[in-house]
Amino acid sequence: MQSMRIVSAARKALKRIVLGPMDFPQQCPIGMRDPQSEVSVWLHGLDAPRDVTHTHLMACAAPFTIGIGLERERNAVINESTRLSLAFHERGEGQRLLGTIGLQLSSVVFVGSQSLCLFRPTSWKNYCLPPPRLWARHLQYAWLRRRDRTPNMPLAAREAHSMFVFYICPRPVVLVSVTDGKASNIFPMNLMGPRGNEYFSFALNSATPATALVERAGRIALSSVPVEQTSVAFELGKNHKKECVDWNQLPFPMTVSSTIGLPVPQFSLRVREMKIEIVRKAGSHMLFVARTLHDECWADGLQFFVVHGIYQAWRQRKLALQTLRPCSS
Repeated sequence: MQSMRIVSAARKALKRIVLGPMDFPQQCPIGMRDPQSEVSVWLHGLDAPRDVTHTHLMACAAPFTIGIGLERERNAVINESTRLSLAFHERGEGQRLLGTIGLQLSSVVFVGSQSLCLFRPTSWKNYCLPPPRLWARHLQYAWLRRRDRTPNMPLAAREAHSMFVFYICPRPVVLVSVTDGKASNIFPMNLMGPRGNEYFSFALNSATPATALVERAGRIALSSVPVEQTSVAFELGKNHKKECVDWNQLPFPMTVSSTIGLPVPQFSLRVREMKIEIVRKAGSHMLFVARTLHDECWADGLQFFVVHGIYQAWRQRKLALQTLRPCSS
């Protein structure tokens, strides 16, 4: 028994040496106000850098695809050989560079005078951890993915590491309400982003019943989730595999949206009602472009966001340094 405790302690010590003092999941929930003001995202390669913090999204998980909203005249000068990249910066003092993703154009979706350009990653850099610990984390995550017996989407190492960088930028989580005849559902989503001119883009796994329901219904309501309801949103993740839920069995009170009358949680901070205008298959996901019919703020508070664990470790180190700084003066 004593020898087993010694072995266990040795393993923990080795893990701390290799991975660092913190153990963190790949997906970390945090609370902040929307729109987030912690990280800025800049598109490089089109003359002057362009702020796309609030006009980009993950359009597909496999293959990993990033969508960026641009005016048509900007899109006209982009082709597969154009060298573009996204740079993720800390806001505020220093504007430290946290990571980059190299981009190659794969296709374009036109929406009125706007275009949604879809890019595949060509390279990545992540500066949130020292290189040895970063690669140790990559190996740990790869080992965890191999052990996961649930079906998952195959990702090349470059795609997985680029996705880690992508989630340096905090991503809001909303609940999607949808009804089509007798079928109705509510489930969480975070692959989304505004397109400008009242348009909005989002992506859902094309293999799930919930996605087929959204495509048939053509109208949805997005409810912003207060951080206090994080566990509720996670629990509703199982509804992606359902086409219909029993509203009376939900563990929170419901009301209806203002314009199209969809059921939405009473705890919603903000409710956006949308009409879907474009649906396109994009690898493992279905890409939707919708027009906002009504946008209403119901309450003020911190919203549920997610970031990658590697960036969360950077946030925690920064907070610890800020706490210690007055003591060293």
